[in-house]
Amino acid sequence: MSKSEQQPESPAPRKLAANARPLAQRMRRGSDFWSRLFARFDTDTASPRKAFWRTVETVALVLASLVLSRWMAPDDPFGVQAQFPWIWVVPAVLAMRYGTTLGVLAVVTMLAAWQMNVQLLSAGHGDGPVSAADAFPQSYFLGGLVLTLLCGQFAEVWNARSRRLMAINAYLDERLTMLTKNHFLLRLSHERLEQDLLAKPLTLRDSLDRMRSLTLTQTMLDPARLPAADAFLQVLVQSCQIEIASVHACDADGKLLLQPLASVGKAEPFNPDDPLVQYSLAQGKLAHIQTESVHQNLRNQSRYLLSAPLLNFEGKLFGLLLVEQLPFVALNEDTLQLMSVLIDYYADGIEMGTTSRAIIQQLPTCPPQMAVDLVRLHHLKRNTDIDSSLVALVFGNDETSRDMFDQIRRLKRAADVIWTYTAGERNVLMTLLPLAGSAAVDGYLMRIEAVSHAQFGNKFLSNYAEVHTAAVGQDEPARLLPRLVERCAD
Repeated sequence: MSKSEQQPESPAPRKLAANARPLAQRMRRGSDFWSRLFARFDTDTASPRKAFWRTVETVALVLASLVLSRWMAPDDPFGVQAQFPWIWVVPAVLAMRYGTTLGVLAVVTMLAAWQMNVQLLSAGHGDGPVSAADAFPQSYFLGGLVLTLLCGQFAEVWNARSRRLMAINAYLDERLTMLTKNHFLLRLSHERLEQDLLAKPLTLRDSLDRMRSLTLTQTMLDPARLPAADAFLQVLVQSCQIEIASVHACDADGKLLLQPLASVGKAEPFNPDDPLVQYSLAQGKLAHIQTESVHQNLRNQSRYLLSAPLLNFEGKLFGLLLVEQLPFVALNEDTLQLMSVLIDYYADGIEMGTTSRAIIQQLPTCPPQMAVDLVRLHHLKRNTDIDSSLVALVFGNDETSRDMFDQIRRLKRAADVIWTYTAGERNVLMTLLPLAGSAAVDGYLMRIEAVSHAQFGNKFLSNYAEVHTAAVGQDEPARLLPRLVERCAD
């Protein structure tokens, strides 16, 4: 029996932990409150620090405009008697720039300045105090407030639309980048296959698929370790003719380890102060001795030919690839471009294993691409409220149902991700529709219905398939997809 089993746990740590939980919850609630409050101030980043300085800027600009107006028109600084109150341009511009909240703050500042001006007039009036109620121009301030609110509402509406469009474009750019990388790998894979199929037992695509499967498997077994580093180097050796190279992982603090995790050839001890290494880490991208932006002195001082940081989607460093020796004829633009794509492919595989581990563990036959995109779209829904959907069609095992299943499976769009599997005697076609709400799901089902009518002689889809849908974001991805699979199995 171990010591932990013989001796009872001291009540002091339990009491301290019990007291710490309510305090942490109160701090979290307070942080959420201020974040929601400042989100109204700062429509771009919801940064409390930036919102504070914008508040100061709003008050300072309004006071500066009042001082300037008083210097230009001492008798009527607010422009009440003027043909147009130009002083209201400042709150209107602030509202269009920062939103309704800061616009209202500008109006309140002007109202406070008006009251202060009335007090000064009352103090300097020789015959008696001036009545603030009689002197207060209600229509003047009401009209200015309405103008400011309209400008602020206009700004908030367009800022919200801009944020949604930026989020959609960021997701589409990411998908386009992945598609471009896959297309480049496919083209090079076919070219290499035509050139030296007899000399190599595996094609580039087979090597990449094997490396990705190893990456996903090893990430599940040990998430803290950089996975499949040996397989990654073998693919680089096979594709880029690398002779001496090494892969270095990062520790828990993000510092590179001196001992290589995997190496090829007789690599020299790692030098973290190497100029090429420092340059690549500072730029966050692959650097080699032919990089034009690298100074000639740095090239001469470095003993490495190439240094490439391994980064995830968020730009966090988790490893470094160093190449010391490479054939002269292999150091060309095509090889460097291929190496850059392979590094990104490896980094994407690590990120995929991290984000979709829980889903793959519950559903081993689920395509990794669906698990990754489901996690991404869940974050997109949570951050920007952009809808996406899952649609599952469960077909029977008769001949017509099987033909309909095969026909609908071929209707996949480029942006959709599908998963086909067998549940008992039924075939299931599950489709992830990115950036698609309930209306888009109805359009997708209507399109399938129209194809069924045209292909199978006016036969309805509902007679041969059950339809199950789920909105991305209504639950965590690790629970949403398994629950949809359970509904299809019932």
